[in-house]
Amino acid sequence: MEKPALQQIILVQVKVAYCLLTAFALSIIAVIDYSNELNHFAIVGVIFSVCLVAYAIYLLMRRKKRTAPYIEWTLAIALGIFTIFGISEDTYAVQWIYFFPIYIFFLFPFNVANYITLTYSAIIFLVVLNNFDSYVRLQVLFTYSACYGFSLVYALVNERSNMMLSNLINTDPLTQVYNEHQFHHNMSKEITRADRQRTSMVLIAIRLPMTWQTLKTEEYENRIANAGHRLQKNIREYDTCYRLNSDDFAVLLPNSSREDGEELCENLMSQISKSRHKEQNKFLIKMATYRPEDDSYSLLKRAIAQFEESN
Repeated sequence: MEKPALQQIILVQVKVAYCLLTAFALSIIAVIDYSNELNHFAIVGVIFSVCLVAYAIYLLMRRKKRTAPYIEWTLAIALGIFTIFGISEDTYAVQWIYFFPIYIFFLFPFNVANYITLTYSAIIFLVVLNNFDSYVRLQVLFTYSACYGFSLVYALVNERSNMMLSNLINTDPLTQVYNEHQFHHNMSKEITRADRQRTSMVLIAIRLPMTWQTLKTEEYENRIANAGHRLQKNIREYDTCYRLNSDDFAVLLPNSSREDGEELCENLMSQISKSRHKEQNKFLIKMATYRPEDDSYSLLKRAIAQFEESN
């Protein structure tokens, strides 16, 4: 299983666990409301519990990633409307506002969730001021602020963890440059941009010296790491370096002409091949320019094929 697929499975499983735990908690609240003869709140609790269970089942059953989070938006809007207008009808509904920020930060990306909760907090602040006396409103706003603060800290930690996990998945641990999976992902975006803006693009492929194949594993890995560092150091600021699964390197030059590519090839050859035994440590560097019919695989294949032609 590929790392990105594993990451997606882990995220889905965490969401499913959260939805089921929250649904269980809401069902307990519904039972308490029903025992206190607050039937309409009990019904709302049951409805949200059922929706969360159905959403968890949907997450487990779906095959493809959706283009837009319609279900999440529907649940968020429903909960927001219920809490805002519910407080105006019955102040008992105030307990639901504490659940809102936790729910939103879990379901949405951090930036989107932050805008939603800030907007909701401004509205709920006015609603609480209009429906509670001074002593109770301080308690409500303090409790809501504590829940919001907890949710925000959780979201920040989660965002940082996701970034670290993403870097782990998309970066080669030995050389600290991007891996082949990220290469194809970035190439697809750059190809779309090049077609839209009608600009040129160049791909440089670098093959390691054949003499390295006879080295011991530790020495071989040290040399690859050093080569990756030198490549990263000598490319232009807006170019991107990748280590491929074959141990070849690739450098993507967006919005660049063939002349730009040839100039960088010469610079890389002079910089990365510096060694006391230059003939035994000679890199092969080839270049391919983007054509309108290319995709990331065909462009890479054309660049790599030149190594065989030169033998």
